[in-house]
Amino acid sequence: MRLEGVIERLVETAPNLAALRKHRLHLAAARLWRAQGRELPADLLAEARTAAVRAMLVRFILEKARSACAGPILVMKGAEVAAHYPEPSDRPFTDIDLLVQDPEGAQRALIAAGFVEFGDPAAYDGLQHLPPLVWPDAPLMVEVHRHPSQPFWLAPVSAEGLFRGAVPSAVGVPGILTPEPAAHALLVAAHAWSHEPLGIAGQLLDVAALLASTDRARADALAHAWGWARMWNTNVAVIDAWLGGKPRSVALELWARHLLGVRERLVLENHISRLAAPVWSLPAREAPRAVARTLRYTAAPEHDEDWMIQLRRTGLAIAHAFRPLSSHEHSLAWIGPRTTPRRPRSMRGRAPGVEI
Repeated sequence: MRLEGVIERLVETAPNLAALRKHRLHLAAARLWRAQGRELPADLLAEARTAAVRAMLVRFILEKARSACAGPILVMKGAEVAAHYPEPSDRPFTDIDLLVQDPEGAQRALIAAGFVEFGDPAAYDGLQHLPPLVWPDAPLMVEVHRHPSQPFWLAPVSAEGLFRGAVPSAVGVPGILTPEPAAHALLVAAHAWSHEPLGIAGQLLDVAALLASTDRARADALAHAWGWARMWNTNVAVIDAWLGGKPRSVALELWARHLLGVRERLVLENHISRLAAPVWSLPAREAPRAVARTLRYTAAPEHDEDWMIQLRRTGLAIAHAFRPLSSHEHSLAWIGPRTTPRRPRSMRGRAPGVEI
């Protein structure tokens, strides 16, 4: 599917700037509005300028990483996906995601080369990436990944298989690789399903952009080989219906209707999507266990919280069931911000990866 004209239509459909930001369409809106001679809000203009600086820094940061680290380096998401957009500046990103064979060694090498680590390393124990790194005064983070991000209910993918199938990065830095577009599309979809399944327009656009650079049959074959076919088929059916004018899929009608109006999900819709995602990804005999695990994860307090805080969060979610998700998240501030990243318990104890 080609994205020419699609992003413009989505920008026109979105009800307000908040929805455009939620769906990662605000930079596209800035480009289009400037072309129309419209004056940009000050905050949007600042975001567009910061995004332009980040885009200019990508090659510099990747060259620093390449010179500091031994072994193959795969860049994922972000700037790599942006290169597949009709207008790369439409795709916002705040970090560079790297997959390497020796994550801890690469982290040490990057620090020795001048990158600065921030965050408590203990808080990232068991996460898919190590603590973020920054080059001094550069507004662009680097995250060294132990493995790609994906929902706990999907069979994990072998990183070694990704390295074997890697191709030169579209960013154009010598020695920097990326997953082949078909595999990258699957990884981007799985990353989205681990956070907001079928939730954000920009994440679905990423998949569509990568598919436009490859043979869809190749992606379908990889999804089957990885055991991700049900998730993948649901994802592309929504893309085909939402962007391609094909008949609406059941998932789009039942738990992704917010995409039709490019609006934010409501709090209730968000919780429904988290329970629906494993149901649409797994055979019927396996889905109940994944749903139960998702419920336990949602209901239990985080490691840096107690039950009283979690109960307050739950009560507020019930009261705000029909509010946009960002409004609810803003209201959570009075309970107190989390001091560490929410740990994906669902990713602990991963089984050995399936080969590509």
